Amino acid sequence: MIVRDEAERLPACLASVDGVVDEAVIVDTGSQDDTVAIAREWGAQVYSCPWQEDFAAARNVALSYLQSDWVLVLDADETLTPALRQALTAICQQSHWLAVTLVRQEVGVLPPYSYVSRLFRRHPQIYFQRPYHETIDDSVLALQQRETHWQIGQFNDVAIVHYGYLGQQRQQKQERAKRIMRQYLHQHPNDAYLWSKLAGIYLAEQEFAQATAAITQGLAAGDRPASVTYELYYQQGNLHSAQQQWSEAIAAYEAALSTPTPPLSHLAAYLRIAEAQTQLKRWQEALATYDRLQTLEPTLALAYQNQGVLLLRLGYVQAALTKLQTAIQLLQQQNPPEAARLRQELQAMGLLTSP
Repeated sequence: MIVRDEAERLPACLASVDGVVDEAVIVDTGSQDDTVAIAREWGAQVYSCPWQEDFAAARNVALSYLQSDWVLVLDADETLTPALRQALTAICQQSHWLAVTLVRQEVGVLPPYSYVSRLFRRHPQIYFQRPYHETIDDSVLALQQRETHWQIGQFNDVAIVHYGYLGQQRQQKQERAKRIMRQYLHQHPNDAYLWSKLAGIYLAEQEFAQATAAITQGLAAGDRPASVTYELYYQQGNLHSAQQQWSEAIAAYEAALSTPTPPLSHLAAYLRIAEAQTQLKRWQEALATYDRLQTLEPTLALAYQNQGVLLLRLGYVQAALTKLQTAIQLLQQQNPPEAARLRQELQAMGLLTSP
């Protein structure tokens, strides 16, 4: 781990790996709170590293202190799931696996899931690159090309839960992200991956001209992984949606879906397509898209919630109530405050009796 001022969130993260890791190496980049004390009390090896506006550099410092055969990377706002806890021993016994792609659940945001390379064999030629949104992917691919017996494993259950950024802290981190990525892209203009990430920040801030330029730069870059192509088209769809260009948005999302990427990564694009179809009053198409989503991911509460709202709008009250009750049941486990809010709204409308 690399951390800074994470005293509030660090205990939950460390509790999630308690008893399943052989050693914990934490590099602190300048905490002013109790982060270091909490980490040491838990039993972690804690080292200090001056912050250099480069997440890859800090991650590589942490890697240099490790002694174990395998590496698991977490941030303080993440927790390991019980499913991966149980599977770790078997994964580490795979003699030909070099790295494992993990599914990360993104709580409260779209896309609801992402794929991350956070579990890998400790190898001198595997290291992090890029100062922001740092990954090991390029070094893993290069090593595979030299030593062709290595394979990339896949763990299909949710492995990591990510609670993201909130409020002012999120805004501060976005400003830092823009600064770091702009500096890097000035020297590496063909990095399509970072162009897609920068486009996402511009979109969040409604800087549409800058988002358009970033997406254009990314799509112009050659030799893109399918996952990066997917994200660039997805961001292009978001750009059109933000400007209420619904038909163009659907075309961009469909371009994203045409890439050879895992189905679980398509959930957000389908949600956005259904929203655009609703805006265009293509009701039956939107309902069918929500049905497809629920087949693809039966636990995606937002698919039931949005479909329920649409059915209610169209006058199908009983069908709407069935979908909304399913959404409440799922949200009770995933997001209890949202479940309570939705239940209260239905009660106020006389569609649901008080418990």
